[in-house]
Amino acid sequence: MSNDKRDDSGRFAASVDDTDILEAIDQAPGPVATAAELADILPIGRRAIRERLLDLEERDKVARKTVGARSVVWWLIRNDATGDDTPDFRSGFGALAGSDFAEQVKAVGDDLDRDFRESERELFADADDTDA
Repeated sequence: MSNDKRDDSGRFAASVDDTDILEAIDQAPGPVATAAELADILPIGRRAIRERLLDLEERDKVARKTVGARSVVWWLIRNDATGDDTPDFRSGFGALAGSDFAEQVKAVGDDLDRDFRESERELFADADDTDA
């Protein structure tokens, strides 16, 4: 991060530039970051970070979503070939990222559905036998 220095007009230049903020978001432990998390990483306060994030949002560098009464999460807009700026929420699951966990969950769900349908057939088959 750059040091506090005066610019050509004698004003103090920002001690944190846009690249520093974007890198801090990219290095956050999950797929998104809050201003409070960024304030813990960077040497500027939450209010200054929020203002800078709003500016970055206007320039299509970051996107945000309100997730509670007063909670906002931010993520980088990746201008890749797909044009998709949705964060990879799966990457925030650490050890599960890149695993076959989703397939395992689906397999268990399929087994439960099959067992339920079999139990349902047995239950209603008995009911159909008593109705006759």
